[in-house]
Amino acid sequence: MANETVQAFKGKSSFNLRTEWKIFAWCFIIASILWLLTALNEQYTSSIIVKAIYVNYPKEKVFIKPLPEDFKVMVTAKGWDLMSHYFRRNSEFVTIDLNEYKKTDVLITRRLQDNFQQAIAQKITIGEVFPETIPLQREEKGTKKVPVHLVQDLGYKKQFGLGGDISFTPDSITISGPASVVKGIDHVDTENAGIKDIDKTLVSEIKLKEPDPKNIIYNVGKIKITVPVYQLSEQTKEVPVEIINQNLKGTLKLIPGKVSIIYQAPINKYAQMDSAQFQAIVDGSQIDTASKQPLKVQLLSQPRFTYNIRVKPDYIDYVVVK
Repeated sequence: MANETVQAFKGKSSFNLRTEWKIFAWCFIIASILWLLTALNEQYTSSIIVKAIYVNYPKEKVFIKPLPEDFKVMVTAKGWDLMSHYFRRNSEFVTIDLNEYKKTDVLITRRLQDNFQQAIAQKITIGEVFPETIPLQREEKGTKKVPVHLVQDLGYKKQFGLGGDISFTPDSITISGPASVVKGIDHVDTENAGIKDIDKTLVSEIKLKEPDPKNIIYNVGKIKITVPVYQLSEQTKEVPVEIINQNLKGTLKLIPGKVSIIYQAPINKYAQMDSAQFQAIVDGSQIDTASKQPLKVQLLSQPRFTYNIRVKPDYIDYVVVK
């Protein structure tokens, strides 16, 4: 009987605890909603970004300084209106007709407050606008053809390598902008290719870096690149060793007189590799007739597109024949 009483008490206590938590949770939710409604009815000062759209650019002249792409507008409004703006902010822009300012060198942005008011909302009060002024100095347009520089960070899969020159098209582009700025530009760079683990010929497109300053215009925005990649194959060539800087009297005889050049080459270049394309030398000025230390074999030249080159032996002996 006592056990039944204890169990009944525990069940009632657990029920009461759950009920109290539910009541507390509902009270907290209601209080939070009331607080939010009160807060949203207060006035706040904030900033809004408004995009700029320019029309009627001058035909024969260009602006020396880039026009701002957007404006930071200080606003005052109730929380409701600011929250409403947050959900539709991507649709806000102000259109500026440059024809209206062709006789002035500066545009004071506070004169555009009516434009900003129409772009944002009537319930939001417009304050300061940044930038406060827009320089409108103009000069003659310059045009120039400049080469494209490929910025590359290419990586190849193991046992693969470059089997020819990287090509891209166009290899030069036409730029235009303020004549004084265009004059100082001698090339344009691509964005970093950053392609890794290449195991076959790659054909891709790479964007050009954004112009700096932004009032420079490219006639194209990207190039087409071809990277010839092939599997590597190991080869060995025997190459005679030459002596340079020999100052000793007598004849210097190398032992051995030839070394093996072990290297890897792409399969498309396999048949084109020849031992005459390698030049191996030893430096006669390093000879010490007292110690008779072996001479280090150095590779002065090798064909293009060779990888992982090794020389065997890499040190050779010698005798001086008088």
